[in-house]
Amino acid sequence: MAKHPSVEQLLDLFNWASPGMLVTDAEGVVVLANKAATELLKEHAATGAELPGALGINDHAALLTAGRPVENIDATFAHPRFPAGYANVGFGEVDGATYGFWALRPVTSHPTPSPRAAEGDTTAAAWIAEVDRPDEAYRPVGEDAVPLIKGYYDNCPVAIHLIEEDGTVAHANWKDIAIVGATEQPDTYVGHHIRHIYADQEVVEDFLGRWGEDAPIIDFRADFLNKGERVPVVIFSTARVEDDTLKNTRCFVFSDSHPDRERDKVKALDLAF
Repeated sequence: MAKHPSVEQLLDLFNWASPGMLVTDAEGVVVLANKAATELLKEHAATGAELPGALGINDHAALLTAGRPVENIDATFAHPRFPAGYANVGFGEVDGATYGFWALRPVTSHPTPSPRAAEGDTTAAAWIAEVDRPDEAYRPVGEDAVPLIKGYYDNCPVAIHLIEEDGTVAHANWKDIAIVGATEQPDTYVGHHIRHIYADQEVVEDFLGRWGEDAPIIDFRADFLNKGERVPVVIFSTARVEDDTLKNTRCFVFSDSHPDRERDKVKALDLAF
């Protein structure tokens, strides 16, 4: 079993993920940013920009010194319709240099899938429209970025898994394996069907149909299972579909910043997408 997804999968995962993904150097200066990050942060996602200050994070030096992954830091964004959300960051070395690996998620008013909001542009549907919006200025990263993307996969404290067409978990990073309680025996999770880690089966069964239709699942609150205990999470997931066939999902799962909030229910959602 390969530790990392393939080079093709890693590049697709980074470039077209629904959360903002960035890599900074030890000083917090941007080295890599994906499409979602450029939408969320505008010029603050440009190579050479100083990231922590742009996010309203003033203790970057202390975070770096501590060296521990940090989740759900309050963050501000440059996007006028999505001005706030959360940042996760972890630190690690690639080729002897220290980097910060960041995952950003905006706060939305309605998850996707959900009924259309009566008003406002802060819906998850509006966010994924921004991510998918063509932008000639964005240059997808190439194979020279793969070592840093592997570092991201290994160090950023956001759960990442890739699901195949039949629902099998093909790849999962350390955080994803930990969040479902499989750190000691990853093979009990990776290589098995994704439905086993969802607390509410109607949710995952609905998701399975959406992934096959290339329908996004954004800012959706659900519960995973860790040794029988519910773990509140927030899901940002899109699908990589080629020739009408699901190749794999790009699933990012955040520990919920508000675990006591009501879980989103598929029975209340617009299933027509």
